[in-house]
Amino acid sequence: MILITGGGGFFGLNTARCLAERGHEVLLLQRRAVDAPPLLGPFWGKQVKQATGSILELPFLFGLMKTFPVESIIHAAFDSSGLDVRRGGMEASTQRTLYDVLQIGITGTINILELGRLFGLRRITFISSVDTYRGWPEDCPVWREDAPLPPVSFSPIGNNKKAGEQLSFLYARTYGLSVVSLRVGRVYGPAATHNEPIRIMVENAVAGKPTDLSGKVPADSRGHTVYARDAGEGTCLVHLATSLKHHIYNVADGQNPTMAEVAGIVKELLPGSEIRLGEVLAAKPSHSGIDITRMREEWGFNPRDIRQGIQAYIGWLKGGVY
Repeated sequence: MILITGGGGFFGLNTARCLAERGHEVLLLQRRAVDAPPLLGPFWGKQVKQATGSILELPFLFGLMKTFPVESIIHAAFDSSGLDVRRGGMEASTQRTLYDVLQIGITGTINILELGRLFGLRRITFISSVDTYRGWPEDCPVWREDAPLPPVSFSPIGNNKKAGEQLSFLYARTYGLSVVSLRVGRVYGPAATHNEPIRIMVENAVAGKPTDLSGKVPADSRGHTVYARDAGEGTCLVHLATSLKHHIYNVADGQNPTMAEVAGIVKELLPGSEIRLGEVLAAKPSHSGIDITRMREEWGFNPRDIRQGIQAYIGWLKGGVY
């Protein structure tokens, strides 16, 4: 059985679906119980089960490991609510503190690594982010897994994930654990609920509603995209592998489209869609894009491009085609 922390979230649900389709048993761990998601309907209560609790409580985690035959963990739990992703730090309106965020991101990760050590797990896959490449005064010039990262960063997600990666590698070397980090791009697609421009544009267009992001999203803002099913498939390829050549893999589609380009694709696929974005900032890309050569060459990873991904997303929203 494979345990997915943050299993009730967008990424966890898609990864669980891909694992279940391969015949694996999956245990989703989240803080609150969820109703059977449409994405997991055929597998819910059978191959896919859920458990509720906190990754901050080691006694609970020990009990979970003794109750279920968990042999490996995909650690995707991360609570970004209250983070000011654009400017760094915390949003002024949030009731959460940076301490709360770091407890989940750092202490929670240490607890999962302790499970790996104490229960001799086959593998722990740490779900990181492409935000690890962001830094000050400028981003990493080439987003490739072996590139030296900027020494200073004010990215609230990137900082958390970089720390989690390093803790994971330390445990791997000290205790002989099989630990791998996946730097995942901007995920969009089935089961999305977060306030993300691609989701808003596509879902509104399918529903025949206009989208006005003119005060929030500049037309030339970019994202290293990856369709949700491809993110899940890529995670499965690495997590299930018998051996690994590397400690880090980028999981994205290799593109870095502007939101204006995304809007143009939505309008092409769904004629008549109304989408308004913010003014162009005329900002040049700070890097040459994300490199997914490792995933392609080692695992045959062939993700959809942004147009194919949006087309598949529309198919899911209109007819439940996954």
